[in-house]
Amino acid sequence: MNVTLLTQLAGALRFGVVLAIALHALALVPQCRAHYFLPRFVNVSLYGLVLGVAHGAVLALAGGELALDDGHRRADTVAWCLAAAVLLNLVVAAQNLLAVVALLWLHRPSAVVAHSLRGAVQPMVWSSAALAVAAYAMVHGWL
Repeated sequence: MNVTLLTQLAGALRFGVVLAIALHALALVPQCRAHYFLPRFVNVSLYGLVLGVAHGAVLALAGGELALDDGHRRADTVAWCLAAAVLLNLVVAAQNLLAVVALLWLHRPSAVVAHSLRGAVQPMVWSSAALAVAAYAMVHGWL
């Protein structure tokens, strides 16, 4: 049985990428309806959307490039990098959606949770991007 971690996690990673893109897009909807855009929330949503597309592209590339006869080490490293990157993107998407809900509908519990994660958003975005670049480099054998 020559099954890598990447092939086992492929479905969950695809679902995570789609969910992250949906959450980032969903964070833009209340702002459009209210005709009130806060630049920080829009920037986080756009960064998250771009990262979601990049994660999906790296996942598709890894599925096509890494054959079953390649070493498990490369495929497993790509799977772990992508899993961490998608998880970070999901946390950023959830925080941004909570912040938008708190701002537009004055929902206090959302504001408390969003504020507690506010300082970690930018490092999580950059870490997610770095992990996606590392996964891309590992697919091509540069690392």
